[in-house]
Amino acid sequence: MSEKETSIWLTKQIRRYIAVTDEDAVKITASFNCRHVYKGEFLLKEGQYGDWWGFVYEGLFRSYSYDAENIEYTNGFFREGSFTCELVSFSGTAVSQTNVVALEDSIILCVNRVTLDLLFKDYPDFERFGRLLYQKVLVGYKQRNLFRVRLNARERYLHFLKNEPELIKRVPLKYIASYLSVTDTSLSRIRRNTRQLAG
Repeated sequence: MSEKETSIWLTKQIRRYIAVTDEDAVKITASFNCRHVYKGEFLLKEGQYGDWWGFVYEGLFRSYSYDAENIEYTNGFFREGSFTCELVSFSGTAVSQTNVVALEDSIILCVNRVTLDLLFKDYPDFERFGRLLYQKVLVGYKQRNLFRVRLNARERYLHFLKNEPELIKRVPLKYIASYLSVTDTSLSRIRRNTRQLAG
């Protein structure tokens, strides 16, 4: 993985939202650092401040929290191409109430808060990129909350299977069950029944 490769890759992520000149793209992407996080290593622990803002270049992460009864609850997964940032703690408003751990050897391309503020100041189009990115994140949170509330357990599994088929192969089923708000046993039964109906 060379600096040129990561620059090209990051430029593609940015150009999904805005037009950016080649010259500005080179300068913006040069500000991003390559951060390696190995399987089982925490990118963030509850009670810390998140110090990264960027994209998963390679690998897979899981975000999780604990409820009032200290039961682990999976908030989501972040794989290649995903934007990743613990926004509340990154802003300095409060420490994180979530944990982020690598499920695979992973690489993120990211900046810290000071660098991000400078990029927003120096490149107005990049600030617009950040705003559009945040809008997408907020829409995603809203959709995930509705999906958990409005769908039953089997429908939640089918929705996940349709939208994230690759993760079924990469994520341990206990974490998928946690994300879908079902027990491991219930998820196994749903998967078995779904296969039988499909067969």
